[in-house]
Amino acid sequence: MAQSPFKLDAPRFYLGLAIALVLHLVLISFPIAFWIDMNLFKAWSLDLVQQGLANFYGYSNCDYPPAYLYVLWLIGKIYQVFDPTLSHRDGLLLMAMIKLPPILADIGAAWLIAQILKPHTTVDRAYQVALIYAFNPLMLFVSAIWGQVDEVMIFLMLGAFYLIQQNYLVRSGLLIAVMVIMKPQGLFLAPFLLLSQWFRQAWWKWVAIALGGLTLIWLMILPFYGVKAYGLATPFVLLYQRLESTANYYDFASVNAFNIWGWANWERDYTQFLGISYKVIGLAFLGILLVWLGIFLYQQRHFETQAIAVATLLIGFFMLPTRMHERYMLYGLAFLAIALAIFPIVQWLYWGFTLTGAVNVGYVYLRYNHEALFNTIPEMFFQGLIYSMSALNIILFLVLLSHTFRSQPLPSKQLAL
Repeated sequence: MAQSPFKLDAPRFYLGLAIALVLHLVLISFPIAFWIDMNLFKAWSLDLVQQGLANFYGYSNCDYPPAYLYVLWLIGKIYQVFDPTLSHRDGLLLMAMIKLPPILADIGAAWLIAQILKPHTTVDRAYQVALIYAFNPLMLFVSAIWGQVDEVMIFLMLGAFYLIQQNYLVRSGLLIAVMVIMKPQGLFLAPFLLLSQWFRQAWWKWVAIALGGLTLIWLMILPFYGVKAYGLATPFVLLYQRLESTANYYDFASVNAFNIWGWANWERDYTQFLGISYKVIGLAFLGILLVWLGIFLYQQRHFETQAIAVATLLIGFFMLPTRMHERYMLYGLAFLAIALAIFPIVQWLYWGFTLTGAVNVGYVYLRYNHEALFNTIPEMFFQGLIYSMSALNIILFLVLLSHTFRSQPLPSKQLAL
């Protein structure tokens, strides 16, 4: 067995996490962000304080479900201590406060990766993989510079996966319910919960998840919608209408996502090919993937199977359906990090997707944050970039998918990172 040249113990691991946190905070100190998203987050945060939860959706043009709005409301309340009139929206303080939750989630995600891996590999390897993730430049950019909240979703996904590994099915299901009303992408992990556990859990647990999840969702969205319009069903009806409106607003084959629809970027997904719309084709591909992963998880019921299956599922959600955005690949990277501790060859997929994800995110950042510079570059260059990166992503995804057709991996403690 190959020996690591530098063994990581707990103190060194936490020192590494501390250094990663400091690096994130240093990047925060630069007054740069993806201005479209940051301006929205700042406006929503302060509008929540000024208008109140019940009046927020009627006043603000917000396409987020309610869960993360509680975080933005708390940020706004804390910021009000420093700016009682809430009139200085363009300063560094408010932007730094909005970026802080995804940064903390970034570090928390690395810590969770280590906890998930410890029972299945050496402690040294678990810490190595966690720090590899903590210093991933793509994650650093999206949380500390861009200022998006995807890392919060990734942290919650890892938490739900950890609870599944601990056999806390109901708690995991309730956490996924919270994720769904944070961003619709929280649904991405729900099929894994069902496909990996339906054959090994008591029926009453599924009933508890359904009833508890609906109750939790109702309670969290009630302060925003009340019960006047449709009685007790008002929160569900109005939330559904908002989510449907948001989905229809982005009814494109690709929304700057370098996936199988990258060649049809910003084309409507009701466009037809051989009489079938792009939307239906994408959903059919996703359905086939779900059926296969269900069979795979049923046939091979061990941690290694779950690690590679959930990574394949989340990358598949980015690659196959229409209406995907450039950042949705990020959800799969944390689970690819877990998988690479078990399948060393997966590290090439991890860094490959990190590269294509960085190019994809960088393309969008340049296009909207530095429009003048973007317009000086020939359109042919960007078309070539989209086609080549989309093709590379397809190849990487097929290689990842091929691991679900292979025999079981070696026991993880025998593998060298």
